[in-house]
Amino acid sequence: MMRQYWLGCVSFFVILVASPVVAQSGLRPLTLGQPLQGSMGPEDPVLDSDDSSYELFQVQAPKGQMVTVTLSSTAFQPIVAVGDEIDEECEGCTASVGETDKPAVVRRIVPASGLLQIRANTMNKGDRGAFTIFATASQPPPISARPLSFGQSVSNALDQNDAVTSDGATVDAYAVRLTADQEIQLDLSSDDFDPKLELLTPTGAKVAEDDDGGPGTSARIRYVVPRAGLYQVRVTSVGSGQVGTYTLTTGLRQALPPMPAPIMIDLGQAVSGALSNTTPRYETDGEETQAVRYGLRLEGGRAYRIALNAANGSELDPKISIGRILADGSLESLAQDDDGGGGSNALLRFRPETSGTYVVEVQKVGRVNGLYRLVVEQAAAGRAPAATQAMRLGQNISGELRDGGARLTATDILFNTYSIALRAGQKVNVKMDKEGDANLDPLLEIGLLTSAAFEALAKDDDGGQGLNARIKFTAPSDGTYIIRAMAGEPTQEGQYTVGVSDVPVSVVPPIPARAKLGETIRGNLDANDPLRNDSHYFDRYVFDGQIGETFEITASADNFDIIVGARQIDRVDDDYASDDDSGGGTNAKLIYTVTTAGPQVIRVTTVEESAEGDYSLVIIKK
Repeated sequence: MMRQYWLGCVSFFVILVASPVVAQSGLRPLTLGQPLQGSMGPEDPVLDSDDSSYELFQVQAPKGQMVTVTLSSTAFQPIVAVGDEIDEECEGCTASVGETDKPAVVRRIVPASGLLQIRANTMNKGDRGAFTIFATASQPPPISARPLSFGQSVSNALDQNDAVTSDGATVDAYAVRLTADQEIQLDLSSDDFDPKLELLTPTGAKVAEDDDGGPGTSARIRYVVPRAGLYQVRVTSVGSGQVGTYTLTTGLRQALPPMPAPIMIDLGQAVSGALSNTTPRYETDGEETQAVRYGLRLEGGRAYRIALNAANGSELDPKISIGRILADGSLESLAQDDDGGGGSNALLRFRPETSGTYVVEVQKVGRVNGLYRLVVEQAAAGRAPAATQAMRLGQNISGELRDGGARLTATDILFNTYSIALRAGQKVNVKMDKEGDANLDPLLEIGLLTSAAFEALAKDDDGGQGLNARIKFTAPSDGTYIIRAMAGEPTQEGQYTVGVSDVPVSVVPPIPARAKLGETIRGNLDANDPLRNDSHYFDRYVFDGQIGETFEITASADNFDIIVGARQIDRVDDDYASDDDSGGGTNAKLIYTVTTAGPQVIRVTTVEESAEGDYSLVIIKK
C-alpha cells in the first residue's frame, strides 16, 4: 500500500468517531468548482468498522441543486460518501467506490439546509497517500414520466443525462394507468447495474420500492391497487451514478405452474440435461428459482458425492442443491454448492441423517443457460485416523488429504495429525502449504489432546500466502502438542506440506545506515537482521529532507515480495508510509513527500514471514 504526506493538506482537527454527528467546526469547507488536494496520513481518524482512514468536508449550494463530488487518488482506492449528515454508519448517505485509476463519484440533491457533508476515506486499513476532491453543482433535469400501457414491457437505458433522485441515482419514470383491486407485478432487470424499482401514487406518495425481490439482483414489486389512477413507476439503481440498459415489465401477478415431479435416477447414473428459458420455476418468499429436479433414495449416515459439471463448451455456471420438497412446492435445501468442483463446476459431499428419497436440484448462478452433466455416487468410506506422526523443529513433511481418509465427525472434512514437543514459552511458526494446483484451502490447528477430546489452542486458514495457513504459537507449558492439517471443505483434497520452525530471536535494530540519493544501494535480508514483531526481517536507512520535498523510493528483489516504507525520524517505528507492489511485479515504489524537516527513515522489509534474499534500493529526489 502507498502512503504520502502533503504539508498543509492534512486534517487540522480531531474527530471522535463514535459520536453520532460531527461538530460543524470539524468539517473542512469545500468550495464548488475548486479542487482541493489532501492526504490521508496517520494523524487522520479511522472508522470503527474497518479502521480505514477518513477526512470530512462540507459543501454549500442552493437547495435543489445537484452536487457532484469526485474523489480521486493514485495512492489508494478511494471511497466517497455524501449525505445531509455524516455519522459512522452513514445509512442515509450516497456512496461510491473507485479504483486507483478510477475516481469515486457521487451525485446528490442539496437539501433545504443548503449543506451537504462529505466523507472521503480509504478502502483498507493503513492505506495512505494524496487525494483530490472536487465538487460541482448544476440544475438537475426534472423527472418527467413517459406514458406506458399496463401489461407492456419496455427496454431502455439509464444514462448520465437522465433525471436524478434525491440521493443522486439516475432515474427513468413511466406513467402507468392502473385499475382498482388488481394485484400487479412490476419486474426490472439489467445486466449493467443493480436495478431498483419505485411505485408512486397519483398524488406522488411512494407506496412500494424494491431492489432484489426478483431473480438474482432483479427488482420486483407486487402491489394490490387500492384505487384507480395514473401511477408512476420509477426505474433507478442501487447506488449513485450507475447506468446501462434495462427491461421493465408490467402486468398482473401470474401464478407459476406447479413444478414437475422429480426425475428418478440411480446411484452412479450419469445424466445430462440443459437449463434454458423454458426450465420450470418455483417461488420462495417472492424469489423465483429455475431448476431441474432429480430424485433418488439415500441411506442415513452414509456419505454421497454429487458432481455437477457444465458440458464442454457450455458457459453455464451450475449450482447443486439437495433436500426435500415442501408443501408449497419449494425445496427445503439441506446442502448446496456452486464452485467446489473447480472452476465454475459444483461438487457436494452430503451425509443424510435419515434414509429416504431426496431431491437434487440443478440450478444456475447468473443468467447464462447451458448444458450440464450430473452424477450422484456413494463417497469412499472414511477410515479411522492414522497414527499421529512426530515432527522435529525445522522439519517439513509432505502429506496428502484424499477421499477415503480420516474425517472429522463434526465437519466431515479430511484431516491428518502430527505431534511436536515444545517447552513452556517457546515460540514457533506452524505452516501448512498446499502443493501445486491442489483443490485445497489449508486449515491448520495446534492444541492439546486431553482425555476428553482435542482442544485447539490456535487456528488459521489463510495467514500464509494465498490460501495457505500460518500460526505463530507460543507454548503455554512443557508438553507434546498436536497439529491438525485439514481441508477447508468436505470436498477438498490434495497434497500439502506441513512444518514447524522456531521464531527467530529478535535482533536489536542497528542505527540506520546513511543512504546516498541517486545511488543504488545493495542489501540483503537474512537471519542476521532484526525482526519486526511479526517475524519479518528488515533493514533501515536514513537521509535528510526538507519540508515539501518529494522523493521516489524504489526497492527491488528477485527472491521475495519486498515492502519499502518511509517516515520522519521522530515517529514510532511502525508508522511508515509504505508500498509493496507499485514497482512492477512484487517490487515496490513509494512516492514520499516530507512533512517534517530533518532525518527521514526508510525501512526495507518483506511480505512473507522470515523471507530472505538480496535487494536493491534507490532514492531519487523529484
